[in-house]
Amino acid sequence: MAWAWDLFRFGLAMGLRALPVAPRSAFKRLILPLEYVRYAEDGYVLEHLEVRPGHLVLDVGSPKLLSLFLAARVGSKVHATDLLDYFFGEYGTHADRVLGVNRDRYAMQAMDARALTYPEGMFDRVFSISAIEHIPDDGDRTAMRELARVLKPGGVCCVTVPWSDRGYKEDYKRRGDPDAYWVASSEERVFYQRAYDRPTLESRLVKPSGLEVVDVSFWGERRVPAERLLLRRWPVRYAMLPLHFPLALLFLTRLGEREASRKKVACLTLRKSPIDRTSGPVPSVGSVPCT
Repeated sequence: MAWAWDLFRFGLAMGLRALPVAPRSAFKRLILPLEYVRYAEDGYVLEHLEVRPGHLVLDVGSPKLLSLFLAARVGSKVHATDLLDYFFGEYGTHADRVLGVNRDRYAMQAMDARALTYPEGMFDRVFSISAIEHIPDDGDRTAMRELARVLKPGGVCCVTVPWSDRGYKEDYKRRGDPDAYWVASSEERVFYQRAYDRPTLESRLVKPSGLEVVDVSFWGERRVPAERLLLRRWPVRYAMLPLHFPLALLFLTRLGEREASRKKVACLTLRKSPIDRTSGPVPSVGSVPCT
């Protein structure tokens, strides 16, 4: 996990540079540069997205550390989007500090993944980390069509979502639960997220996109449920924040599709045909070996 060290160091550098102007945000970044399972997901995207200097990259709903890393360390131009503008203040400050005269490489937008306002074929690369699974109803299918639409022919898209060893499932929260902060609903029970299995990975994500499958990989915990320790209630949860990185190094590993796990995410790399054939047939997920 060499890329985990890169992300960890970059998160620390962001915190140090922001200390003089935003000490509270900077201190938070120094304690927790990146959350536990994101080291695996961000690392996968960093390894498979093949971003180059000058590439135009779209981030749809991901935790924002990787998008700023791509702008500051790789030299790409990134549009970071989310349904709400909660990250504008914090990441505007971080972008100012780490990009300096290259601040125009990082643009932030509040945008619904189901209705992106970008023109067709605008981006060289598109990624979405732990976001698509939270869109209710058929929103994941619609979002995948949108990601494919704004991707250039020949471009690459990476998506990560939760995986279930026991078949597709949906999770719900009570109205007002802080974990579902983006949900505005008068109903007492609100949709939170999906965990996919093989059939729904294909039917809800791959087929609607019309993109070609390049890679499907699985990352997570083999035996030790370390994430459960990290997510315990305060003050234990607060005390565990500095341990996210070392525990990620110890317990997050590449897994087999059918390998039993405590926590697993599916990571997909998709490519748009150099000649756009998104309306035609696409290969199934099963035609590509899982690693």
